[in-house]
Amino acid sequence: MEHTFTQEQLLLHQVVLHANDVPARGLFEGQMGIVLALSEYARARKLRPLKIAINFLLDQVLDNLSTEMPLDFANGLTGIGWGVEYLLQNQFQRGQGADICAAIDQKLMQQNILRQTDLSLEKGLEGWLHYIVAHLQGAQRSGRQVFDAKYLQDCAQVCRHLLMQNESSPLRDLCKTFMTMVQGQPADYQFDLAHLIVQHPKLNTPELGLRKGLAGKLFTLI
Repeated sequence: MEHTFTQEQLLLHQVVLHANDVPARGLFEGQMGIVLALSEYARARKLRPLKIAINFLLDQVLDNLSTEMPLDFANGLTGIGWGVEYLLQNQFQRGQGADICAAIDQKLMQQNILRQTDLSLEKGLEGWLHYIVAHLQGAQRSGRQVFDAKYLQDCAQVCRHLLMQNESSPLRDLCKTFMTMVQGQPADYQFDLAHLIVQHPKLNTPELGLRKGLAGKLFTLI
């Protein structure tokens, strides 16, 4: 008897079979975003065998991590670091974000955040702060220290300036959370994968990523 696959099964097969062919490593369009979507899908559908494919793909991302990559949240180092913290803090993987992301932290601290004029999620300050806040939360929970005092002081200066503005925005909310953390108070940063997905593509799209591709589509089905 011929087995007929559901559209969801076909979608899963396409993502798993071709994820290793994706050249990008980052969060929005690359393998890290696919890792996060597959991790959530495997947990929701109780598909433990998917863990093998997920771990292989994650190894590909981390083994090819390079400080030559941009710091972009969308497709660079801060997005990958955020993805690492997502996996650790949601108990998909074990490890210490302070250790795994040490090279990312060093490159980020080499940048003068006081001169960052791009405020966007994709390439600018909003994306950086998503990583910084998530990373600080992971470090606090594991009793580790990340970023040096000078860098945190500069981040606080930027956030104080933004908080003086009246208009509400996701960036301003991130600044509030950051300031709570650096003042020694517990903060509850919430990882939100759904807000990174901007469209639900058709099954025949060649794009596999989280932002506009099949991995994002898969995540919306759970």
